[in-house]
Amino acid sequence: MNITKKTVTAIACSFALTMGFVIIVILLTIFLPFMQIADPYIIFFFSLIVVFPLLSARLKQIDAQNKIFGWTFIGLGVQLLVLPFPLVFIMLKFPSTAGFLFGGIILTGSAVFGLPAGLITIAAGVFLVKRRRLHINTYSK
Repeated sequence: MNITKKTVTAIACSFALTMGFVIIVILLTIFLPFMQIADPYIIFFFSLIVVFPLLSARLKQIDAQNKIFGWTFIGLGVQLLVLPFPLVFIMLKFPSTAGFLFGGIILTGSAVFGLPAGLITIAAGVFLVKRRRLHINTYSK
């Protein structure tokens, strides 16, 4: 069995992306009327069975380990940017004073810390994907 560092990196990064996807989908399904169909365990197992192998196979095709980290950072940054939107829907589903207070605190914290973190993570991912290796001649004359 030939397990390389790139394979382990691709599996770990695809697992991280899958769990972020699971969190966002579960938050989105909270306010849907067909809650019996959208059970969090079904979403979790479906993601592990379908989404995780697809992401893992896609990340294994990338040639450099830095590019795997770069695309993972881009994906996690997008997840951080998308995360406040389900929170808005949840906050508006339960219109009460306490709901607006706690939902507003969570939404504000997510917007203040999550949006800049998402943008920084995307920028770091783009840097890793676009970076080229420098071939420096170590032998001096």
